[in-house]
Amino acid sequence: MFQSASLIIFHTKLYSIMSVALLTNAQEKAASREYEAAENLFREYLKENETDAAAWAELGYVLLKQQKLYESGDAYAAAYDLEPENPKYISLLGNALDVLHQFEEAKLLFEKASNISGNPRCHIRVGDMLGKMGKYDEALVLYSLLAADHPDDPTIQHRMVRVYEALGRPADASAALAREMELREKIVTDSPSAKDWLMYADTKARLALWADAEAAFRKSLALQETAEIHMRIGAVLVMQKKMDEGLAEFAKAAAFDSEDFAFLMMQADVLTRLELFEESIHYYSKALELRSVHADAWAGIAYDLLRMGQIDEAKAFFEMAKASSAVRELPWADKLHKSEKTNALDAALKE
Repeated sequence: MFQSASLIIFHTKLYSIMSVALLTNAQEKAASREYEAAENLFREYLKENETDAAAWAELGYVLLKQQKLYESGDAYAAAYDLEPENPKYISLLGNALDVLHQFEEAKLLFEKASNISGNPRCHIRVGDMLGKMGKYDEALVLYSLLAADHPDDPTIQHRMVRVYEALGRPADASAALAREMELREKIVTDSPSAKDWLMYADTKARLALWADAEAAFRKSLALQETAEIHMRIGAVLVMQKKMDEGLAEFAKAAAFDSEDFAFLMMQADVLTRLELFEESIHYYSKALELRSVHADAWAGIAYDLLRMGQIDEAKAFFEMAKASSAVRELPWADKLHKSEKTNALDAALKE
């Protein structure tokens, strides 16, 4: 009996050590942006540690980085189910539902997180969901109350700009943008972080002050090099008609982490908005080299081809997008969330 009990204790300790090693390895893979490998390791760990809410949340993150949106939502839901009163997991699930366009459900979660934590960020996210549901008047009331309580928070003014624009109130939108700029300038004069410079630069860009935005983005880059900052510099260089320099920055951004599927998709989307359609197709294609079954990437190429006047090719790629959605056994309308693209494709390519 004693020997049997000892063996049980030994095996339990051994498995515990192996389990911890699995989790540590998964976290290291995630930190080094090896998301597929991290996903596999987290799933292996969770087979025997299914009540670890933090690990479910980490799995949700690496799935999100791979644009596995529904699976990511499921992982965040598992973390929430285990700790339904934890504001962190409530908000993470809310963010996942936002990405999936389930705005009403997300709003309820952000309200719950706000009530538990008192964090104004959660309350801001409630307003975001109201806006996405088209309830702009309600969103404006919420943001106005938040601005009164947190007058030095530029993110609230940023939200108010968007709501005023949606309500067709350009003068109020301009005033809110000026207030946001004033607050961001105040922040970057006193020990700013890379993120502070990034947000300041973004505000300059929204004011179409391209050279000022470029200078601010470079200050952010000097403090912390990221793929996103290279991409943002590229965009403002393009807006200054410095095409070769701008595309070189996009190339630097892509090379920063060539395995980051989500970033390649983002970069392709930005190039589409800049109407650099051939360059956009290049990055959608690189994303598809990583994951060939992804409806948004195929639809992105189709949209770019449509804008270039290549109708037959656009139709073929749009059919690939629909086929990719079908492979995943997800409704077409739920799988693709880039409505401006899919609506344009549907209108142009209908039989």
